[in-house]
Amino acid sequence: MSLSSSAAVKSDSFGPEGGPDRTLDQRGIDQPVRQEIRQIAKGAVDPPPLTTDLAQTWLTWQCRMVAGIIRGALYQPVKGGTIGNILSIWPGEGEGQSQLHEAAARVLAEQRGVIHSQQHYGPKDLRVCDIVACPLQLDGETLAIIAVMISTRAEAQQRAVLQLLQWGGLWMETLIRHRSAAQQEAGIFSQELMAGVIGQPSARGAAMEAANRFADRLTCERVSIGLREGLPIRLWALSHVAGFDTRAQLVRRIEAAMEEAVDQGASLVLSSAAESRLSVTRAHDELLEHHGNGAVCTLPLPGRQGTIGAITLEREASQPFEPDMVEWLESIVRIIGPVLESKQREDRSAWSKGADAIAELAVTVFGRAYLKLKLALLGLVAVLASLAMLQGDYRVTAPASIEGAVRQILVAPQDGYVNQSEVRAGDLVKKGQLIAQLDDRNLQLTRQKWESERNKIEKEYQDALAKRDRTELSVLRAQVDQVDAELRLVDEMIGRNRIEAPFDGVVVSGDLSQSLGAPVETGQTLFEVAPLDSYRVVLEVDEHDVAGLKPGSQGRLIVTALPDSSFAIRVDQVLPVAESSDGSNYFKVEASLIEPSPLLRPGMRGVGKVEMGERDLLWIWTHELVDRLRLWFWALGF
Repeated sequence: MSLSSSAAVKSDSFGPEGGPDRTLDQRGIDQPVRQEIRQIAKGAVDPPPLTTDLAQTWLTWQCRMVAGIIRGALYQPVKGGTIGNILSIWPGEGEGQSQLHEAAARVLAEQRGVIHSQQHYGPKDLRVCDIVACPLQLDGETLAIIAVMISTRAEAQQRAVLQLLQWGGLWMETLIRHRSAAQQEAGIFSQELMAGVIGQPSARGAAMEAANRFADRLTCERVSIGLREGLPIRLWALSHVAGFDTRAQLVRRIEAAMEEAVDQGASLVLSSAAESRLSVTRAHDELLEHHGNGAVCTLPLPGRQGTIGAITLEREASQPFEPDMVEWLESIVRIIGPVLESKQREDRSAWSKGADAIAELAVTVFGRAYLKLKLALLGLVAVLASLAMLQGDYRVTAPASIEGAVRQILVAPQDGYVNQSEVRAGDLVKKGQLIAQLDDRNLQLTRQKWESERNKIEKEYQDALAKRDRTELSVLRAQVDQVDAELRLVDEMIGRNRIEAPFDGVVVSGDLSQSLGAPVETGQTLFEVAPLDSYRVVLEVDEHDVAGLKPGSQGRLIVTALPDSSFAIRVDQVLPVAESSDGSNYFKVEASLIEPSPLLRPGMRGVGKVEMGERDLLWIWTHELVDRLRLWFWALGF
């Protein structure tokens, strides 16, 4: 098993064209790099225990070993105790797959091998086979389920096939354990390599650390790491060599091989035994020819801003660089490349760092990167500047309702019953017009009683007058006056049962047409009447806008019932009492109609706008948000 299976890290963030912005920690390592290091250490990037290729190879070998197998399939169980996808099928999809699936489901449910004899399949179920299935387990857990269709045979032969499948499962378990051990070993090396590189204080020390560890781990004759210094690549580290002459021919040839790989943007692998090469490898050929190593591999080192250098590994001819090893090396250099880049940038002088920061800022602000975003921001700034210079009318908008300036309440004069009702809410009435009539039959009976009493007293009075009894006459005269007073009281009460309009106006509320015969109590409100020529407008102004309102300010009113008409209003007073509604506070502002209209009625609602003068448009559109934010920050203590 090669080392490539333990570090097949996918990372498109460090390609030659650079990647997205990253956040560096105190050691100069950015977040994606830390994540990939953790993944390698934990094996999170490893392929699943049973890959499709391994499953297909094992199933093919197993089916060819057992004579008489018609079709075989390898299933992967999923959480919940159900059969998942087919990992592999031999020799291919065809008849009998449903029977294989049913057998695999039974194996998963019972966790043991099963044998189904004399199973019919094919067109019209005319063909017959036996089905043998068993689980493949690893550490007590079901890794996969194999099910095969075989030609019909005796029970002993069926059990022999089942035993062969189980033995094959032991071989599968051995392969997986061997691969896991190799993965763990490679993961430990990757973790130790990254820890050593990150722990070095300088880029040159980090490059030397990486070169030495690669040389020891891969038994290389020489490992070289070069980094860009401007346009050319210069050698920074040779494995197990403390110092070297940068003008030596060996150094020049290694640097040429690195530039050759970087220019082609690909890993170059050569061996003295290779016969055909698809890439340009002139510098690598010279390196092999003059220094006698049998195999050489050069991999570009990617960074955040593109390729920052290369790493060259040289081995004996008996140890060529296999594709799996090259793939693993590419995954490792994708991680150490940004680390070396960060350390190289940290090693620069303060003047160089400052100049680069200014250049990056200039490129960010004036460069072509994020051109659409910059144009959008420039347009936004232009719009805000225009709004700050342009003036507009600032208006306070608030819900409004129309009320009568005077409202007369008509109440029940006494306890009684509704006899008739002539009007209801919304009707126009004239002064003195009958609105409602209460039942006065009891009062009429009371009047008749007092009239009878008066007639009786008058007869007694005539008798006393004839007798000239002055004392009796005085008593009777007093009784007559008392009865007359009771009659006047009854007449007054009868007159009050007739409810009339106090003035010309409109009935704002009250409807007794549906309550004829219903009892009413003394003081009960029956109707409300408002005049037609005297209205007031009540605005419900939010507490954030009420500060600038003053008596005399003018505005316009539009009511919901008359959306095509607007009416001029004038603010009369601001009531200094706040009211709450739906979680917000508002103040009532009373205004009057400058020109009364016969179209308006009390109770109509609409929207009023009061003129507050001219302000710049930017303030008009943003002042409410700014005021709320200012208040919120003040409440937080800022």
